Amino acid sequence: MNVAIAGGTGFVGKVVMKRLVAAGHHVVALIRQGSLLKIASISGMEWRYTDFDTPSQVRSVLEGCQAVINLAGIIRESKDVTFDYVHHLIPMNLVRGAADQGIRRFLQMSALGVESNVETGYFESKRLGETVVRSSGLDWTIFRPSIVCGPDDHFVSMFAKMIKRLPVVPVIGNGKYRLQPVAVRDVAECFVRCLEMPETVGKTYDVAGRERYTFNEMLDTIGRALGRKHVRRIHQPVGLMRLMAILFGRFQSFPVTTDQIEMLLAENITDDLSYIDVFGIEPVRFEEGVREWVR
Repeated sequence: MNVAIAGGTGFVGKVVMKRLVAAGHHVVALIRQGSLLKIASISGMEWRYTDFDTPSQVRSVLEGCQAVINLAGIIRESKDVTFDYVHHLIPMNLVRGAADQGIRRFLQMSALGVESNVETGYFESKRLGETVVRSSGLDWTIFRPSIVCGPDDHFVSMFAKMIKRLPVVPVIGNGKYRLQPVAVRDVAECFVRCLEMPETVGKTYDVAGRERYTFNEMLDTIGRALGRKHVRRIHQPVGLMRLMAILFGRFQSFPVTTDQIEMLLAENITDDLSYIDVFGIEPVRFEEGVREWVR
């Protein structure tokens, strides 16, 4: 199958493309100028420069494709790239382009928690993206991953570096809020298997690991993988961190935004693990994965 991928240069996208190629699909990576080096090492695929702002150009680069996978996403905004642009406008133009090209199959990556009562710009843009896909008339499937972890991710890798370099690791609040991390290889496998499973059309799946961890427990798990019996922590008052994020969150060097604080405190967990049976995937246990990822 000829599969077009938006967001293929990202952390999840690279793994999805490698799995698609291994499964015998032909991958068409839709990339921006200057992004080719990020995926140059992946063999068995082609790339097409894409201006996602222009519906007619999106339509043209989808020529010859039989399915579209949209993985485009950001975890914080910058002056030039907003949540609404990446999570709403890009899927809007992709579904239009797919419809114009007669492409029926469309897979969308959303995020666990979009149905919660937490009002953030991140979740709102993800909700809008889901609405666009659902109303497209295409044969869609939506995935909502929890925190995605793996080699060179934005979570385990960051805290592993902090544990190695700092005498104590700062934690927002009491650190008892829970997370349900999932391995990137499991997320990628869902997308690959889903392509040829018509019974998944019109379905939305939460994708998370089996185990729930408090933030404190996750730090200790990463610490054990690094040979530390216990990770020393310093708990920062939530009010102070909210204020700091308001003042400095617009700077990329500041580690957290107000959106991220609110979503973290609200927890990122699910009781619906039906994807495990649907796709025949046994999730990687976080502790086992971490030992591999921090090598």
